[in-house]
Amino acid sequence: MTMKPARSQSSRIWTERLRDGLVVQVRPLLPQDCNRERAFLAHLPEENLAQRFVGLVKPIDEAVVRDLTCPAPECEATIGAFVPVEGGEIEVGVAAYVTRPDGVHCDCTVTVDPDWQKLGVGRVLMKHLIEIAREHGIRRMYAMTECHTGAHALGEYLGFHSRPDPEDPHVTTFELVLH
Repeated sequence: MTMKPARSQSSRIWTERLRDGLVVQVRPLLPQDCNRERAFLAHLPEENLAQRFVGLVKPIDEAVVRDLTCPAPECEATIGAFVPVEGGEIEVGVAAYVTRPDGVHCDCTVTVDPDWQKLGVGRVLMKHLIEIAREHGIRRMYAMTECHTGAHALGEYLGFHSRPDPEDPHVTTFELVLH
């Protein structure tokens, strides 16, 4: 089965109010976000950096930053949460999915700058990523995380079911049925 044709993701923008009243803009990452993505990655502690990748963690270089800001629309979606600052905006969180070869299942991830955690950034990002996945005909979303209480609470809130990874007791697999 193939995915539904993508409607232009670059024109989609959502404005969301966080728990503390601050407003973030949620939108797809674009090639012009390379500097913001590079700054976001540089600010993440090493233990959070792996959350930014769907799959293997790669050394951060210009090619990786370019890949992260130019997802392939036929099999990937990447959205970020941005806040205005003097002279522009900063990236405070990002959520992404990559479809599996069957085109109806995907692996997803969400990463939030530690300074912005516990404000609802991950929740609003995942809410929109799930919406995009549904529109593209994705039937199931999967995420994996090491023991991380925040990820467990967010997954549960969003309706993901969790189970321990049979090969690694420190890893939890989350699954969300969309259709």
